[in-house]
Amino acid sequence: MGSGLAARNGGWIGVAALAAIVALGLGLRVGEAWDGRAPVYDAAAYAAIAKNLDAGEGFTVGAGATQPSSNYSPGLPLLVAGVYEVTGGEHERTARLLLALLGALAVPLTYLLGRRLARLARPADPPLLGEVDRRDMAAGLIGAGAVAVYPALLEYQGMLMSEPLAATLLAGGVLAIFWAGDGESLWRWLWPGALLGALALVRPEYLGVAAILALVVLGRGTRGSFLSRETQKEPRVGWQASLARAAVLLAGVAVVVLPWTVRNVVALDRVVPISTGGGQVLLAGTYLPSDGDPEKVGAEVVAENPQLFQPGDAERMRLEQILAVLAADRYPDLETDKALSRMGREQLWDDVSEEPVEYAGFVATKVWRIWSHGPRDVMREPGWEIFHWALVAFGLAGLAVLIWRRRWEALVIGVVLLSITAVSALLVASPRRVLVMLPLVGALAGVGAAWTFAQIRDRRRV
Repeated sequence: MGSGLAARNGGWIGVAALAAIVALGLGLRVGEAWDGRAPVYDAAAYAAIAKNLDAGEGFTVGAGATQPSSNYSPGLPLLVAGVYEVTGGEHERTARLLLALLGALAVPLTYLLGRRLARLARPADPPLLGEVDRRDMAAGLIGAGAVAVYPALLEYQGMLMSEPLAATLLAGGVLAIFWAGDGESLWRWLWPGALLGALALVRPEYLGVAAILALVVLGRGTRGSFLSRETQKEPRVGWQASLARAAVLLAGVAVVVLPWTVRNVVALDRVVPISTGGGQVLLAGTYLPSDGDPEKVGAEVVAENPQLFQPGDAERMRLEQILAVLAADRYPDLETDKALSRMGREQLWDDVSEEPVEYAGFVATKVWRIWSHGPRDVMREPGWEIFHWALVAFGLAGLAVLIWRRRWEALVIGVVLLSITAVSALLVASPRRVLVMLPLVGALAGVGAAWTFAQIRDRRRV
């Protein structure tokens, strides 16, 4: 067993290196969770909801909330409230430690993804599953190391934030899709579905991504697809089998998400799959005067509608409060979220139809905003900024190599990256969304770095 473990990870040196990186990632996260950090606004809201759930007061932020509690995703508060129930009190440090353990799982998951992708990135006829080259191990270690030390992920482990947990769930969900595709059992596909469902409860935008991934699974069985040049070791799946797999994957998502949807039907008297607030982020995300910066939206709205606000409201009020005032003025007979949704759709149509060039530049600015640097001030420091750019650059190189090889894995990961980038381009452009994708980017970066170094080495030998 020990020799098998070493063989699968490039020898005992590879095992030792992986253990050291995992220990480093875990230690850094536990340290952050133990000490804690001053919470950002969302973290404070999650903490308040968890506290109220434990006290039997329901899913509510409490008095003084600046927006409906239904705007917040339920996954993290429910998990933290469960910790409080088990431990017999409001022990936030214990909850943070559990989240640190879950967040640390992203490190070995990134390693497994990077190792697999590097194997497939090799020339036309890669080795069978289970056969590992030292280059594969190196790619996995590079990606795992990047995720282990990425500062913004670490800082969010010091407060109740959803990004580290979501990063682990996404990495696990994608790896589970690959694992399910390696076998013949149909019920394997429940696992990636359940993980993607849990991810959607933590980050609701991933509910749509899960549906798109089901289409990718279905598309694996179509003729003339991107996958038509797969090797005989990875044969194309028939469309009937692909349809069944996609259906089981969606069933796994539904098993996790539907109970909360039913709860929302009862509590909100309307069908809300996970959370409200979509109208708010659509309106803010299509507001051209903000230049793609969501932090400027509130001040711009107040400046353009002075009759609705008092002097100083732009500094005193949060964005959601400002937009609620605007919605009440425009559509007084509608609920706030419905009014904001209508206003957002109208504004989007005006942007595209009346100012297409300006809107295209606006979208490009938003995409640059989310990918050019990580969240938190630490990612503005020159060393970490260069680190982030290198990670993204090598990640793009790794994805390009996998696309060139026409691997199904490239399509799965590419769809995730493109979908969330599109969501950010349409809605609020927050670099926090990239944190969730960091294990995928890290794994691709490991592939890109290993491939680049191999090309340099081979050219020197010629």
